Amino acid sequence: MKSAVKSLVAGLCLALMSSIVLAHPGHDHAHWSSELIHMLTWLAIASVIVGGLIYKQVLRRKGSKQEDKNHDA
Repeated sequence: MKSAVKSLVAGLCLALMSSIVLAHPGHDHAHWSSELIHMLTWLAIASVIVGGLIYKQVLRRKGSKQEDKNHDA
């Protein structure tokens, strides 16, 4: 079940990635969309970092709860 959810989330993330953002016209800072593209890039990087930290915290809490259950038994 977990692998199906992970596959679904990964598929949705890939489907929602914009090809327009990935294929902007060169690296021209004078282009009208360059500010938006750079902002989206930094937001994407930040969201991956924050998502990783949240995932790490969830795993830590889950492991802590499992240790408590095993210790109480």
